[in-house]
Order: sequence, then structure tokens, then C-alpha cells
Amino acid sequence: MPKLPKTLAAALAVVLAGYASVLPSSALAAASPPAAPPAPVHKFKATDADNHSVFINRPGTITLLLGTNQDSQDAARAAGQATYPFRGRPDFQLIVVVDLRDSIAAWAPSVVLAEMRSNLDKEAIDLKPYFLKNGNTSNPRNSAHVIADFTGTICPQLGWPEHSDDLRAILFGGDSREIKRWDKITDMNQLQADVRASIDAFDKASLAKSAAAGKTQGSKIMQPPAPPRPLPPAPSNSN
Repeated sequence: MPKLPKTLAAALAVVLAGYASVLPSSALAAASPPAAPPAPVHKFKATDADNHSVFINRPGTITLLLGTNQDSQDAARAAGQATYPFRGRPDFQLIVVVDLRDSIAAWAPSVVLAEMRSNLDKEAIDLKPYFLKNGNTSNPRNSAHVIADFTGTICPQLGWPEHSDDLRAILFGGDSREIKRWDKITDMNQLQADVRASIDAFDKASLAKSAAAGKTQGSKIMQPPAPPRPLPPAPSNSN
């Protein structure tokens, strides 16, 4: 292919530069490579003490996952009680994973699971008033999930490859992605505050999304979703 004369090449460069300067920004943006898609969400599933398959980081729900063992049962019980004000709400769930790797309990899993179910039956009685306060008339026992990890099939997936005597936790958002992780929980009031803030942010985002969707429908009459139930007041720090 013959080369263009220098004068003609220079003139062509000027024309092309001027053309680029008047292109709309949308056209220039279209020419740029698209942004990378977000990383896929890892979905965690396990079988609980009732032999039910549980979706741990269920979408559309703020999930607090507690990781406990035989040495941190008291702390796990205190953390569970800190979430009582939120139990029964459709925007929150609590799931407990009990790390029983290298434990004597692994020798008699049926006995351990039976004890877990018995404890859940008793806790359901304590939870009933909180369910009713949150407008939920169902049996709390139906939404109580404790997962026993006897063989190390669950804990490593959650980022807990090693056994720990401390109470651990993971907070998942409504998009099933991890919000926060604790390697050791000691302040139950702060834990409750973090869960409360996550539920509040999720509810506000859901309402905003519903309002925006309603506006895009134009003149079509849309039935707005029921607003989430107000969160219970935070406990006072005064003694």
C-alpha cells in the first residue's frame, strides 16, 4: 500500500482529532472495555441437626453465623440471646455451626444430635415472645438451625480451617456476601449493634429499591410492599 504524502497524512490526523473531540461521551465510553463483573457469590449449604438442608447465606436475609465448640458454648449462648430481639423477623436469621472435629462427640453423633434438638426445643419456648413482638406467629422451632461439623466438611469452607476455642462469627448481607467476620467475640452488645445496623441498612436499601421500581412502572398501579417492621429500641448503656 502506497504511503500518503506527509501533508495529506497531517491533514487527515487533524480531521480525525477534530472528529473525536465532537463525539458524544457515550460513544467514547462504549469504546472502552466493560467493567469486570462482580465475583460470584459462594453459596454455603449444610445439613442441620433436624436433617434439614440449610442455605446458610440465604439471599434476602441478614444472616449471623456463629462458629462454636464445646469450649465456647457459654459465649455462643450469650451471643444467641443478644440476637433475641431480631428473631422472628423475615430479614434476619441465626445459624450456629458447632465444630466437633477431633472431638469425643464424633464417636456418638446420634447422641449429640439428639441433645442439640432437645436444646432447640427448650429455646423455642423462650423465643416465642420475641417472635410475637416481631409479628411472627409461627413456631420458633421451625427456624432454629444448628449444624454439627463432625468431619470438617463445613468449617474449612467458611474460612475456619483450624479448630479454635474462641467463639467466631460471620455476618452475611442480603446479597449473600460477607459483611464482617469475627475471630473472637467478647462484646455481645457490640455484636448486637453490628447486626442491628446491618438489618437497618438492608431494610432501607430494600425500600429504596421498591420505590424506584414503582416509579419505572409509569401510570400502572403497583401495590407497594409492606414496610419492614421497626427494629426494637437499642438497649441503654446506662447502669
